[in-house]
Amino acid sequence: GRYNISEAEWKVMACLWKESGLSLKDITYRLKDENWSYSTIRTLVTRLMDKGIIDADKSSPANFKYFPVVSEKECKIEETKSFLKRVFDGSLAMLVSTLAKDEPLSKEEVLELKRIIDTMDGGED
Repeated sequence: GRYNISEAEWKVMACLWKESGLSLKDITYRLKDENWSYSTIRTLVTRLMDKGIIDADKSSPANFKYFPVVSEKECKIEETKSFLKRVFDGSLAMLVSTLAKDEPLSKEEVLELKRIIDTMDGGED
């Protein structure tokens, strides 16, 4: 996708989408279960800034506060399009049929897919 967010970077983004304006210390605390060092988090944050996905409020030089400039929805759409293009030649139908062949869809999943398709169609006829 346009943003090329790594798996580790997604975890940092999840924190910032949930709660904007976090310091490196805040992010490190929220991701403590990952057992990443402060410098690892700093590297991830720097990469996300370089990619233009987050920015920092630098009004307090000792304590930058980071915030997302790209929405979660936008990133998910980009990532999904990129994945579809790369793996399924851009075909959503191929993706769904591959998943359905591997593991049959539940009644709820089938209804959900039909609902999504109806929405894409512009409603039921």
